[in-house]
Amino acid sequence: MRPIPDAVAGALYAAGLLAVAGALAWATGRALVFPSLGPSAYLLAAGSDRPSARALLGGHAVGIFAGLLAYHGLADGAAITGALAAGGSAGARLAASAVASVGLTTLGMALTDTRHAPACATTLIVSLGLLPSPADAAVIAVGVFALWLASRATALASRAGLTVAAVGRVDR
Repeated sequence: MRPIPDAVAGALYAAGLLAVAGALAWATGRALVFPSLGPSAYLLAAGSDRPSARALLGGHAVGIFAGLLAYHGLADGAAITGALAAGGSAGARLAASAVASVGLTTLGMALTDTRHAPACATTLIVSLGLLPSPADAAVIAVGVFALWLASRATALASRAGLTVAAVGRVDR
């Protein structure tokens, strides 16, 4: 059997990781798949710059916290789910929330040594009112944890010599 090319294996691995959160989202009806999860899956699957558990989990936790802080402090009740009125207060509050959340996330990740760029997308998801409640924050955290858990389970299976049929190999 010919080995799977690296690019194909990486693509299958990233998709497989995201499929775990997707299956959980389907089964629960909760938003366990969100835009910043894709870049995290990519980083776990496609390169030598894989995030550590600390960076992945901690970075998203910082992003969630900063997003909640910014949203509830500056834009509570507003959401950027479509076009906003030009020059309106809701747009100004959401813009301020977004700016503050990215600044707080960047600072928080630097202070806690949990740098993970996709977490800046997570903070925007929260601070722009897309998933702004504490319950939503918990769902985001579960989605990130499911992604990490799937990556660890795959790595452990690979190290144990078990074949991961869709990937062919995990660690290069």
